[in-house]
Amino acid sequence: MNIGIDIDGVITKEKKGQENIWLRALNNYFSKKIIRKKDVYDFKRAYDLPLEDLQDFLNKKLYDIYSSVDIADNAKKTIDHLIENGHTIYLITARHQEFRPLTIKWLQQHDVNYNYLFHEHNKADLAVEKNIKIFIEDNQSNADQLLKKHIPVILVDKYHNQNIKEQKHLLRVNNWLEIQSVLKTLLPSLTRQDSMS
Repeated sequence: MNIGIDIDGVITKEKKGQENIWLRALNNYFSKKIIRKKDVYDFKRAYDLPLEDLQDFLNKKLYDIYSSVDIADNAKKTIDHLIENGHTIYLITARHQEFRPLTIKWLQQHDVNYNYLFHEHNKADLAVEKNIKIFIEDNQSNADQLLKKHIPVILVDKYHNQNIKEQKHLLRVNNWLEIQSVLKTLLPSLTRQDSMS
């Protein structure tokens, strides 16, 4: 079965609250305590910082953040198990294509196995094209689009995805142990549906 997995906030360990890698980096960069104003994905709205300051921060620090972030606990073990059991892993990230060499290097450093790596903002259309049957994601907008294409989403719980409407094919989890548990239940039923169609 083809399984789609996001990288940032899913395979990477971003942490919560004041320990969040993005908030820590912002605090260090601006040498002051930054407060998140809104629980949204968009940095400008979340932190209420001038756009040019944020752009400067991202231009100067994004490479370092992508390079130094840790891997989420149990992510590698779960993905290894999926591949060993014959599933095909599509890593689909919204990171810009310019970060592909860095992303491949990070995945190699953390020994993350996968079959394909795509850099794509429009994840839902790519997921349909690649016949992806389930997607592990944290971005609310991506999850909405995937669900509209009838692709079940395992949504990693984050401050920025609390407003998504709970629905049948949306399964909210906190970590990779919970992802393992959900997959154990979901994969057999999805395999049965495939064989009947």
